[in-house]
Amino acid sequence: MALMNFLSKKDLRTREGLCPSKENMNSAKVSINILFFILLLLANQAVAAGIAGGEVVGRQIYGLAVDYQGDPLLESDRPVIYPHSDSDEVISVEDKRFLVSIFKHTVGGVYITTINTETQKYLDTSALDVANIEGLSSPTGSISTAWNSLLLTEGALIDAARPQSFIEAYKSYYKEKANLVKPYNYGWVSEVIVLNAQGEAKVIKNFAMGRVFSDQLLAMPDGRTFYMLDSEQSGNLYLFIAEKKYSLAKGALYVVNREQGELVPLLLGETSAIKIKFRLNKINYSTIFEVAEPNQQRCESGFKYINSVYGEECLKLKSKNKKYAGIFEPIRSAALKGVNSFSSDVNGMAFDAQSTKIIFSKNDGSKISFSVGDHPQLDSQYIIQE
Repeated sequence: MALMNFLSKKDLRTREGLCPSKENMNSAKVSINILFFILLLLANQAVAAGIAGGEVVGRQIYGLAVDYQGDPLLESDRPVIYPHSDSDEVISVEDKRFLVSIFKHTVGGVYITTINTETQKYLDTSALDVANIEGLSSPTGSISTAWNSLLLTEGALIDAARPQSFIEAYKSYYKEKANLVKPYNYGWVSEVIVLNAQGEAKVIKNFAMGRVFSDQLLAMPDGRTFYMLDSEQSGNLYLFIAEKKYSLAKGALYVVNREQGELVPLLLGETSAIKIKFRLNKINYSTIFEVAEPNQQRCESGFKYINSVYGEECLKLKSKNKKYAGIFEPIRSAALKGVNSFSSDVNGMAFDAQSTKIIFSKNDGSKISFSVGDHPQLDSQYIIQE
């Protein structure tokens, strides 16, 4: 998948963008050799500063971004090397240890690196294939789970009503094929699962948890209750309650509303990952909402005025996809419910088991805390309270 394997492929004529003539073939080979030399030079420079994007680990280049076909990702005809990881987590399988690195970029990536358990040195590395989930965009906020996997979010806001800027920014993943970029494929909570001691791993998207664009995740001790905070855009705090312990395949998504001194979870949708994945191929913005132009914060009959991070809008839910709107468009759906955002001034959240409180760290260094308690209707003992 990485550049070394890419260079070893014999039939360059089959690659898009290369002319099949012998003259251009030779020119392409020279260009690739020069490209490889530059990458190795960058790699050698990176080694001196410690593990970083561009370092050669085993036979691969750590942090070399790849596209949907596993080739080096090119932007302005230059390969993208992520300068550093956004987060790193170690996952152990049997007697083996692996470093899972998340790279935050419009076209994001995940690398898995094998660690020598005796010397703690890095033995080999590779980019995980994320083409089966249409790639990742701006992955961040990773946390380890109780079932030995890694959860991460896609935190950068993508407006499905006006997706052109995102399509332009992301089309390099699809070798400039803009028609392959679908905005509803991004914004979800993903999961990295190391399958065995050989380091085979996969990345899945947990569609039942909603397209929430959260930048922070918090897993509660029951293995079923999860909080997701979008502190960078909407300020919404989301609550996901899984149907089964240690499984995110099915459950209910809520948004936490602050009203009259209370925190009230409001249901956005109850569904399964399979149902949402099936809907992805059929749904678009115009099949969820009817749209009208706002006029001095008013809408024509049948439409509701909202003012969210997306701006002022007049919307009406279409009956066909009404039950899925809260999963695909939780920010707009929360605004239609009149939700007051939780906070846009928080840069961290953690659960204190001793005090049974969720503690939020604010940007100014202060902290605020909220108790959690039993909520029989929601079937969880970790529901946040004012």
